[in-house]
Amino acid sequence: MARSKQTWTGAGSAAGYVLRYLTPMRRLMLDIVGGEKEADRALAILVAHLVKAGFSGHDKGRLRDFLVRGIRSAAKAGYDEAIGERGKNDSLEIAEPKEKPAPPKMELAQVESPQWRAYWRDGILQRSWRSLERYQHARRYDRITHPHPAGDEAPREDLIHDVLRVAMSYPNESLESWAGRVTSSTGRKVKPEEAQNQLELARIRFAQQIADEVAQTLETPDPAMIQSEIKALGLGKAFAGVKVQA
Repeated sequence: MARSKQTWTGAGSAAGYVLRYLTPMRRLMLDIVGGEKEADRALAILVAHLVKAGFSGHDKGRLRDFLVRGIRSAAKAGYDEAIGERGKNDSLEIAEPKEKPAPPKMELAQVESPQWRAYWRDGILQRSWRSLERYQHARRYDRITHPHPAGDEAPREDLIHDVLRVAMSYPNESLESWAGRVTSSTGRKVKPEEAQNQLELARIRFAQQIADEVAQTLETPDPAMIQSEIKALGLGKAFAGVKVQA
């Protein structure tokens, strides 16, 4: 179901790999600790640990489970650090001691928390959209630099990101309207039949990108595990009527 053989458990750099998912991590950390400064400090503690110790033998199962446990530990470490700093200030008799830090809301950092799953799902989708956009740009560049002989042109995929975005943003509009919107945003005349063709290609490519992204967050990315994670994250709609490569 997924083409990529790269998984998080085989990453050469734990910290570098994890930074791909900084956005959902930061959203959850903000919920737990309450402030941006505190969240960024806690995340810095987590990343520093990964730089030093890697996955420390805990590279099993799903990446999102590993990360939520790491977020819990980092939030606690950040809180303990803040309490320690406040204690130092008190001992030095600073006139205006810092306000006592609020304890982290650890109950929000659960493996199967709906909130964490939603953040993680959004992160997978964002990465899939970026991958689709990069592919679209590559196709445009390829068409310019390596034109095909007349009558031997590969299927056009130089608008797949734009067409899919429009179709999802305006689901109740007609194909003609989508074509008009893409024409306005790209400056290239797009007929309804071309918009339809590129939309079909886009749905296949987007579903494949999601499958690839999910696979890279699993220890064992076999088809059953990938399908199970897609279902758990509520991403199954992207695969309706679409067949992706094995």
